Amino acid sequence: MKQPASPGSGITVRFPKAIREQVKSVAQSEHRSAAAYIEDLVERDLRHRDEADRIVRIYVSADAPDWTGTVIRGERESEEEHAERTAVLTQLFGTR
Repeated sequence: MKQPASPGSGITVRFPKAIREQVKSVAQSEHRSAAAYIEDLVERDLRHRDEADRIVRIYVSADAPDWTGTVIRGERESEEEHAERTAVLTQLFGTR
């Protein structure tokens, strides 16, 4: 069970009426205050952002050519940066 947070300093958030009413409705249906509901949303978003900072997602088009293992050096990329990027991509996709 989630531990109650220690009281912190307040913050004022303004919502349009329609959103405010939705927040109140959802919070009421979950038997908690609107503030607790909003706090939970913010905490959840921050956890996802923290996780996203640790995860690399690569999306490749289905019609993209297969990985060849060759990494082309960018115009402003140093040798060290290119070597690091090559190592990461090779670790992710291997070589062919």
